[in-house]
Amino acid sequence: MNYHIKWVINRWKKHKKMVFILLFLTILSVSVSVAYPLVFKYLLDTLKNIIVHPDNFPTPMKEVNRILWIIFAIGIASLISYIYPGMRGYMNLLFEYILRKEYFSFITEKDYKFFSKFRTGDLVTRLTDDISDFPKISWFLCSGIFRAFNSFIKIVFCLLAMFYLNWKLTLLSIIPLPIMVLVFYITSEKLYSTFKRNQESISEINNQLELSFSGVRIIKSFVCENKYNRFFSIALNKRFHTEMKVVKLNTVMNLIYEYVDQFAQIGVILFGGYMAVKGEITIGTFYAFYSYLSMLIYPILDIPQLFVSGKQAFVNIDRLEEIKNFPTINKKNRGKIEIDKIENIQFKNITFHYETRKESVLSNINFNSSKGEKTLILGPIGAGKTTILGLLTGILPVEKGEILINNIPLESIDIIRFRDKIGYVPQEPLLFSGSIKDNIMFGNNELSDKQINDIINIVQMRDEINKFKEGNMTLVGQKGMSLSGGQKQRIAIARALAKKPEILILDDITASLDAENEEKLWEDIDFAFKNITCFIVSHRLSTIKYVNNIIFLDSGSLVGHGKHEELMIKYPEYKNFIYEHLRKME
Repeated sequence: MNYHIKWVINRWKKHKKMVFILLFLTILSVSVSVAYPLVFKYLLDTLKNIIVHPDNFPTPMKEVNRILWIIFAIGIASLISYIYPGMRGYMNLLFEYILRKEYFSFITEKDYKFFSKFRTGDLVTRLTDDISDFPKISWFLCSGIFRAFNSFIKIVFCLLAMFYLNWKLTLLSIIPLPIMVLVFYITSEKLYSTFKRNQESISEINNQLELSFSGVRIIKSFVCENKYNRFFSIALNKRFHTEMKVVKLNTVMNLIYEYVDQFAQIGVILFGGYMAVKGEITIGTFYAFYSYLSMLIYPILDIPQLFVSGKQAFVNIDRLEEIKNFPTINKKNRGKIEIDKIENIQFKNITFHYETRKESVLSNINFNSSKGEKTLILGPIGAGKTTILGLLTGILPVEKGEILINNIPLESIDIIRFRDKIGYVPQEPLLFSGSIKDNIMFGNNELSDKQINDIINIVQMRDEINKFKEGNMTLVGQKGMSLSGGQKQRIAIARALAKKPEILILDDITASLDAENEEKLWEDIDFAFKNITCFIVSHRLSTIKYVNNIIFLDSGSLVGHGKHEELMIKYPEYKNFIYEHLRKME
């Protein structure tokens, strides 16, 4: 069975009841539609016979009333069938909701390799444009398929009724079907490749929009508005051409389908009219046959449309499955051991490299850190400092060696529970749209107002927040755009501390704090979070006096590990690094 068909069936299996209801309503609505011409044929022929042969009908009104009652019953059934389009619309929205939620959850499980390949705008396109509206996946899963099924049932029922009325006219009316199938077969690959290029161009547009909006300050400070306008115009021009190819392809195919059917319709009308004039068929039969022929026009167009929209939906399915199947850490291989308290962390012979680089970023790294210790990671730019933090949080996978938590390998530990014990502040603090309070409570929704105020005091933000009209309910804007760099970093620290972590990871965040605020920050952390284990990356030498140990890296290797005084004596590389740093500060 085709992979895409299996994918669709698996989605249907989860909503069997709704599928059966739609099947029932499809058959009911088609039966009602097909019954009308037969009943009216019978009514017309009966009225004609009553007029021509009145002696054969002693109670003519009784016969007419019987037919009218049949029409009334069909009308009631038709009323019930009117909920069918509404049910399809409901299922379209339901599938859209389910798919977006499902594939978003896959994305949140991916690691750094995934986000190195897929850009934000592309992912947004796959979770929005690829799923919603005509003729994308959510529409295709219900309306697309059930419209075609409706059309197929209607064609079958109509053809049965037409064969019953006159087999010659029926054979004439089905001439377009093999021609339409042939047209689709010839153009199927062209359809798939055209739709695929179009969706890729939409992703490129969204990538450009995301880059432009997120980097608007840089664009304006470098006076690069015209440059980015050119970038956007190039991407927009590409999308325009791919969209036009899709429109042209759809237009040509619809014209072929429609005109083939129209020629068949003209032939049936001429031939059927000739038979009616000669008396080979009755007026009622000709009326019924013409009604069925009119009913077949759109269903005959709907069948090939299923294949056209199917090809486009299959492109969208492949794009969703691409992000789902991108290789990442297998959940089944994740550990299940839960650690109560983190007493010791050990890096043992750790080696790591990024796929984009030939050489290792870290090579044979060994160090220990016990509960309550504050460890400062120093080294030149590109030495691997941030990579160590990524490995510690489990965001980056261990390539060689192992990380031991309480002498237990990290891969054997429940990573979700482990990360609950970590407060992490990245090098570039990202705030979410919402209030300052929302951002602080991001990892802990159970904080009281007093606890929030205490954390605000710890990160030295009380006076600044008091100056805002809305206080901690002040909206920060997209990515914290309405705040200064230092304010964003301190709110990010508050967000990390709000989790009440056992491990606090700070990636070069004190650069935006002056010496006085940094000193107060460490004093308050020591007072409020006793025995907290800290890993700090910093380029400020003043941080040295607040830590217990220093890890000094150079070119991915661990040069030395110990106290500042020990490193100054034992390792010339460390001593030169400190003096060079002091010289630059003069």
